[in-house]
Amino acid sequence: MKRMNWNLKKTNIFILILLTYSHCFAQKNTISKLNFYASIGSVFNGSINSSISSKLANETQTFNKYQDSIASSETWRLTFSPQIGIIYQLSKDVDFQCGLAYIVLGHQRTLANLKYKDVTFPGIGSGLGNGKIIDNTNGERSINLNYRYHYLQVPLILNYHLNFRSLTPKVKIALSGGIGLNVLLKHDINAVLSTGFKIDEKSSFSLDSTGYSANVFTPNIMLGTMVDYNYSKQIKFVFQPMLGYYPLSVTNKDLAAKPWFVNFNLGVIYTLDVLK
Repeated sequence: MKRMNWNLKKTNIFILILLTYSHCFAQKNTISKLNFYASIGSVFNGSINSSISSKLANETQTFNKYQDSIASSETWRLTFSPQIGIIYQLSKDVDFQCGLAYIVLGHQRTLANLKYKDVTFPGIGSGLGNGKIIDNTNGERSINLNYRYHYLQVPLILNYHLNFRSLTPKVKIALSGGIGLNVLLKHDINAVLSTGFKIDEKSSFSLDSTGYSANVFTPNIMLGTMVDYNYSKQIKFVFQPMLGYYPLSVTNKDLAAKPWFVNFNLGVIYTLDVLK
């Protein structure tokens, strides 16, 4: 009887060890991996603008004229955006991406067909004309207003990895979507006068946000894809094009601006197994 009890105890101990090992092995295969990434993006950006007040209108230049001139003169800009962060695997097909990025957005508005005694823009000129055009010539006169918004951005993105076969087993494709939380670092306007046109003997003005204000905090939405190439066990090269849009104006209601951007990110992902 004692021998039978001893054999039963040994059997129970063996089963317990086997269950413990199986549990640890299962944990090792289910624990997510932590990834660090760094990238640089080429950002093409512009803005959807709508001015809804007559703040800049006067008796010689109607607001409609001003609005028409800026609506037909929106242009995109090219800047670069560095980014660092982490990618945490939530499941086999889904991971969460969070980071810090520096992004500069901008666009251009043009005051076109300016005439004698027209008011230009707050902060342009402070001498005899005080911002008004006092040169009564027939030359073409216009002013390009270059807007810049410098942000510290926190992207919060979910990447859903598709299961279909790619061209090579080392390449994976995911759909990406999320939001960005933006903190304004600085904003400014640079006014550039057309060739041969000067105010107070100057052809450009740095306005430092004169005449408008920008919001300190603003969100944006993002949608795109992620393509990564498995170079080694721990290193991947990644390409992540993203389309972004600011649904709320980043400035006040008098000179509303809703920037958009297309960001082509190229970077490296370093995988760190949390069990090691």
